[in-house]
Amino acid sequence: MSVLGVLVVRGLTGPSGGSDGPTGAAAPIATVEEEPSAAKEAMDEASADEATGKATEKKERPSIPATGPGTFTTAGGESEPVGGDQRLLTYRVQVEDGIGRPTDAVAAEVEKILADPRGWTADGKVGFRRVSGDSSDFRVRLATPGTVDDICGQYGLDTGGEVNCRVGQDVMVNLKRWELATKYYADDVPSYRALIINHEVGHFLGHGHETCPGEGQLAPAMMQQIKGLHGCKTNVWPYDSEGRPITGPSVP
Repeated sequence: MSVLGVLVVRGLTGPSGGSDGPTGAAAPIATVEEEPSAAKEAMDEASADEATGKATEKKERPSIPATGPGTFTTAGGESEPVGGDQRLLTYRVQVEDGIGRPTDAVAAEVEKILADPRGWTADGKVGFRRVSGDSSDFRVRLATPGTVDDICGQYGLDTGGEVNCRVGQDVMVNLKRWELATKYYADDVPSYRALIINHEVGHFLGHGHETCPGEGQLAPAMMQQIKGLHGCKTNVWPYDSEGRPITGPSVP
């Protein structure tokens, strides 16, 4: 799938059908976030209706199982193609069994992110289509921290029960991050979900990391925002509403 502190194992290129990554850069086979040092894990307090005199109470924290069975259900149906047809990529959305998140709802959210006009399709070349068969170009998999650790660990990555990774053709989304985000997005969890998907899919497309282009500017989606904004403003999209790329200087 990165915001994300990333370990990159190089030597293999990304999927065929065009090069959207930095010139001369090989697409990583595996990427992993670094653990956020100051992630905001608690939900914000919610004020009860003052007119009724109810006491202030905390919002209920989502239930996040530490681990699961390691089996997945694929969302049914398929979407219409979005974006360009020069590099039309198919993907499946899978949710780990028994974690209490409706597969169709997760698929709808991922589908909306990848179809957004500010996403990777804005280059007029890349396109996406969600499928539900036995094969696809990549998979987006929402899983418990323990299962993410197991799958990412098969590639030698240590996700520490905390973060996401992108290994091979799998974007592994840690349920904890999907529900709680990180400190910069604690009040806007849906945006952080978009950042996870855009960043990790960006790696799949061959894009490397970037850094803040300047004080007060928007942070690139390929910036490791989890490690700090460095003067930039939060942003989860690779393009702006006018179709202009939001980029910054490349970093190793």
